[in-house]
This record gives sequence, C-alpha cells and structure tokens, in this order.
Amino acid sequence: MTAAEYLDTVRRLPLGTLQDLTAGFPFAVLSPHPDDETLGTGGLISAACAAGQRVDVIVITDGSGSHPRSQAFPRQRLIELRRTEVEAAGSVLGLAPDQLHHLGLPDTQAPMSGPAFDAAVAAIIAACTKSGARSLFATWHGDPHCDHQATAQMAKAVRQRIPDIGLWAYPIWGWHLDPLLQLRDSWPRGLRLDISRHQASKRAAIFAHASQTTDLIDDDPQGFRLTEATLGLFLGPFEYFLKVVDE
Repeated sequence: MTAAEYLDTVRRLPLGTLQDLTAGFPFAVLSPHPDDETLGTGGLISAACAAGQRVDVIVITDGSGSHPRSQAFPRQRLIELRRTEVEAAGSVLGLAPDQLHHLGLPDTQAPMSGPAFDAAVAAIIAACTKSGARSLFATWHGDPHCDHQATAQMAKAVRQRIPDIGLWAYPIWGWHLDPLLQLRDSWPRGLRLDISRHQASKRAAIFAHASQTTDLIDDDPQGFRLTEATLGLFLGPFEYFLKVVDE
C-alpha cells in the first residue's frame, strides 16, 4: 500500500478511550527528542494526569542537534534549555518532575543496537518497573528520522523482555511521508483518541518548547523550527495510536 493509503486509514481509526489504551494502569511514553512527547501524546498525557493516572515520560536524546551552529546557545546550553522546556511542557500537562526521565543520548545518534542500545533498553525497563507501567507508547517505526526509528526499536526490545506490556506507536514525521511511497506494513490497527477537552493544555505545552516553535534562537539560519503547517497536524482534536503486534 502507499503511504497515503496507510495514513488515510490511520486518520479513520475507530474512536477509543484512555481506558481502552491503558486499562487505567500506569504507562510510559518514549520521546526521541524533548518535544515529541507533547506533539504526539500531549492529549493522552493530559487526560491521564487529569484522571489521576501515573504517566512517565522517558526522553531518549538531549535535543542538542536542533541548532548546531548557534553561538548564543552552544551545545550544553541548548541541552539545558531543551530540558527546561520539556519540564515546563510536562508541568502544563500535569506531570511532576519525578515523572520525567532523560537518557541524554546525543541527538541524531540514538543507537539501534550494541552496548549503548542495551543500556538504554535497561534504563527504560527500570523506569517502567519502578512506575508499574503496563503499557508503552513510542514513535512509529515508519517515522523518517533515525532517532524515532531507534526509539521504536528500543520499545520492541522492552516488549521482548516484558512480554505483557502493551505497545502502541504514535506517528510524528510519518505524517510527512511521500504519499506515493510504498509501505510494507500491514494495514494499521489502533485507536483514535478524542483529546478535545485537553486541546488547550496540549497547545500551551507545545508552545512551551519555545526553541522549537519561535525565533528564540535566531543565530542559526539552518536551525530547526516547527512551522505552522507542521504544528497544525498536532493541534487538532484527535491523537492516533497504532497497536504494535509481534512480527
């Protein structure tokens, strides 16, 4: 099938509830960069926090690759800024500081295998075990970004070691695939979550990532910026979650 056919099916997934996705138990979100958790699952997080349900967010990379040529925000300062932003966004959504975890891997270098990959998987398992997470949400393996694909691979490795954990995927950059690209995936299965009651909180949380949504860092012409068109994909009344099945 083409990417256009696949994504059109995702947009028409049946409506589900927070209960359908998590059974009311604690869950964890894997975020490749400090902002993906808000873009893809901000409504889910806000809904869970409002319901008194435990959510842990595990940020895989340090976000240092967004503005690599900035003089005002050299690498360490940018890392600290991105961490401050994800904490501010988490607070808007209802997360306490101890519900945010940072693996601190270099941006664009999240591993797909090897000792660093194993260490990341072990850290994710430790966080899930401590919180009692029964389900895990990670970026879709079809997202065309190396860190997003590595995150999806880590999630599958976690499920191999914790077979009972539910695994869901959320698309970020997958929405921008070439419509004619041929995908080998099976037809998508999953749920659409109505987040209309939490749209305002999600929007505020997205814009808490000011380095990604404004000209806060203005001395790197090639720096990353979420455009109005890109943000429009994440400001609507639904979030989309794909059920990851064992291959």
